[in-house]
Amino acid sequence: MDQKDFAKQIVEFNKNAAKIGFDTISALSGQAATLTDSLFGIIPNVPAEGKEATSLLFKEQQKALDTLRSYVEGQLNLDWTSQDAPIKSLEALEQFSKQVFAQTEDIKKDSKGLADKATGQLPVEAKPLVDFWNDAISNGFSLFQDSVSKSFDISKQLLDKESVVTSDTKAKAASKK
Repeated sequence: MDQKDFAKQIVEFNKNAAKIGFDTISALSGQAATLTDSLFGIIPNVPAEGKEATSLLFKEQQKALDTLRSYVEGQLNLDWTSQDAPIKSLEALEQFSKQVFAQTEDIKKDSKGLADKATGQLPVEAKPLVDFWNDAISNGFSLFQDSVSKSFDISKQLLDKESVVTSDTKAKAASKK
């Protein structure tokens, strides 16, 4: 068996392993959500906010799993022997990050209403502290998101420069022959 066939078999094996793994995790997550809903139906003392938060958790967990699955499958489908593979991989990772950040924004929006309901039960003096904490987390996340975006920009610039240098080097070597 030559190296290319062997590499193709490894990629196919990894694709199948990833598919089976994601299918298994997805099935377990779905079963956990169903079981949790059943338990909440039996237990009368669970507040509505708790049920909503748990439902939100399972919904967002499934979205995150689907996003991760898409990224992993994209990476496995790249032609790693091509010259632009590093750039394609970086673009796939950037797209994955954007999807994760968008999902995080959705979670923040969805959970804000739940947090407002939950903090409504706290003493009035606690509200500024909770707001401060939420703002600090949100600002920290925004700073992280900005730094990740800038890192992608710098990485792309470096890969572009490397590509130009490599092309120039190959052209010079070819002209000397």
